[in-house]
Amino acid sequence: MDSTIDFIIDSLKEEPIGETDHFIWFITDIGIVALFKKDENCETYSSNVEIEANKIGLDITKEEKEYLKLKKRQLFLFYS
Repeated sequence: MDSTIDFIIDSLKEEPIGETDHFIWFITDIGIVALFKKDENCETYSSNVEIEANKIGLDITKEEKEYLKLKKRQLFLFYS
């Protein structure tokens, strides 16, 4: 398995930095991870992610956003 994927999965074992309606948020050395709380359509959650990031004091508007599905978990990875 890709070492980047392993690194992200290991980061999800750490304490989250916050929780919003649809996401659990983590900071990693790669970037910010928004882990989906439920198994939902990516487009549904994509429209909420920036609004919810603001609710916990994160500005992700200038970051690259990537959707990933890792070991049955869905998430957005934000990085510069």
